[in-house]
Amino acid sequence: MGTVKMTRHSSPWVLVLALAGCGDSVSLSRPPICNGDACLGADAGGDALRDAAAPICVPTGEICDGIDNNCDGTIDESFPEAGPCGGMGSCAPGTRICRDGQLVCDGGSDPTDEICNGLDDDCNGLVDDNVVFADEACGPVGLCGPVPAECMAGEIVCGTPRTPTAETCNGIDDDCNGTVDDNLPAADGIGQPCGSATGTCVPGTRACTDGALVCQDETPPVAELCNGLDDNCDGVVDDSPADANQPCGDGQLCAAGHTVCENAALRCDGAMPASDETCNGVDDNCDGQIDEADPMLHTPCGQAIGACQPGEIRCVAGSLFCFGGVSPTDESCDGEDNDCDGLVDEADDVHGGVPCPGLGDPCEGHNSCGPDRTCIDDYGQHYCTPSCDAEADCADGFTCRALGQSQVCRRDYPLCTADATCAAGEHCMLVGGAQDPTRLSAECRPALADGLPVDADCSAANATCASGLCLGPMDRCSQLCDTSASCGAGVACIRTPFTLSDGSQVDVGLCIAACHGDAECDLAGTGRVCQYDMGMTGEGILGHCDAPRQGAPVGQPCDLGAMPPLTCDHGYCRRDAVGRYCTQGCGVDADCPAAWHCQPSNFNTPDGPATIGICTRP
Repeated sequence: MGTVKMTRHSSPWVLVLALAGCGDSVSLSRPPICNGDACLGADAGGDALRDAAAPICVPTGEICDGIDNNCDGTIDESFPEAGPCGGMGSCAPGTRICRDGQLVCDGGSDPTDEICNGLDDDCNGLVDDNVVFADEACGPVGLCGPVPAECMAGEIVCGTPRTPTAETCNGIDDDCNGTVDDNLPAADGIGQPCGSATGTCVPGTRACTDGALVCQDETPPVAELCNGLDDNCDGVVDDSPADANQPCGDGQLCAAGHTVCENAALRCDGAMPASDETCNGVDDNCDGQIDEADPMLHTPCGQAIGACQPGEIRCVAGSLFCFGGVSPTDESCDGEDNDCDGLVDEADDVHGGVPCPGLGDPCEGHNSCGPDRTCIDDYGQHYCTPSCDAEADCADGFTCRALGQSQVCRRDYPLCTADATCAAGEHCMLVGGAQDPTRLSAECRPALADGLPVDADCSAANATCASGLCLGPMDRCSQLCDTSASCGAGVACIRTPFTLSDGSQVDVGLCIAACHGDAECDLAGTGRVCQYDMGMTGEGILGHCDAPRQGAPVGQPCDLGAMPPLTCDHGYCRRDAVGRYCTQGCGVDADCPAAWHCQPSNFNTPDGPATIGICTRP
């Protein structure tokens, strides 16, 4: 992945652009060539000794598939599965052969129905299991059916014959007259009315169904609900309905309440005032229902392009989704615009029927884009693109530019000078191969995957900043900016000069952790201190967290006119009546050493007069 390192050992900053390229070469060996059933070699120069239309054959181990796999001119002459087959239980073994490209078991004997004889007739490895008995295995069939038979130790054992009894509703022909559940006693009430006629209940008729007495075609009582009906058929409407006294209004926006049944309708009692319902997984209007009234619900969505058809918007798990119709799918080689982009079978493989990755499609791996494109790492953006020699070789939206040692069609991104000029989710990234030498070599690009935020530690070997910009020597993530407002809390937009490729200079804004004193910089033991040496922002002078400079600490003597100069680690050498000493910038007295004071000092800046604090010793 391409990255950008900006390193400062002493002012000004130095930019180092690390360019990622695609220069790997691939060595391909040429397989043997088939001419009919024979495999041919190649001439001394590596050219195949065959007609260009002859198929290519790669020898492999022979298997039973109707193909000459090992290219010896004979089909299916050997295969790993050869040998005996079958032969379990009473079945005689056979021999496994290859017939018409399929493995078959030749010879032997086939399984038969299992009978009670102490043998494994069906050859499943079990003796006398699932025995098939003849109806008259235990004598002639009587009015009550055959006598039950069992197989024990290879012999048939007969049970006790069944005798007729009085018919009952049990799904059995108790009286053995050939009809089940007929002639039932009057006490069972067959054909008589049953059930209730109160409330929503409707009587039915007593019947014997599937061996059980039931009240057929009745409407039975159900749980009482708040609906103005007598659902439980007790003669009272809406008495203690099951949906009353239930929690309601317990979403994030409403306090807990309970449902009350009034005038055949539920209301939520005790809840906080409701708001308009939206699809967010919360009961906004406190009616006991969630996401039932988002204004977007059931409105049309999608479009009728290619294979796509419009649907309607629904709310699922707190998010709006487009349901119904036909949504875009991965492009397939089928004559349809499956991904609904207005193109049919773009960049497909017509021989295999599998779509090839298209121009600009995401990819992984150098050779994952098909024969005519390469997967490039364009400063953290991985996509498929072809090589090129001139602009005419590239499609719209791509420009023929260098990347590493190659010329490829690189995606066009808008030029920029700061993150604030880019769209949401994008960063103004420093890149090589500037489109315009009179402007900063930066483009609006999507944030790098798994990238770290501003001021995060990017010193680890695999660390990546979302903006691709890691500032040294303390290795902290930054981004380009115009004002501090775009940098976030505790971070300021610090300006520093940058030399363009045509030799001209521009001021570059960098998001750097802001400070008034050292305590604001070393909260996590990073070793940074509060420096004011280049702390000019669009809003005035402000310190920034950076590495200590070479020199004496605060309070020690200094002399910039000495040979060599005696410098300070905070960059400030101040003079008083006693002599010169090292000091630092500050916002209040607490930013200075004990008993020192933060004294305001005036400075002239390119943007006019400015005042900052300087720590003075007692």
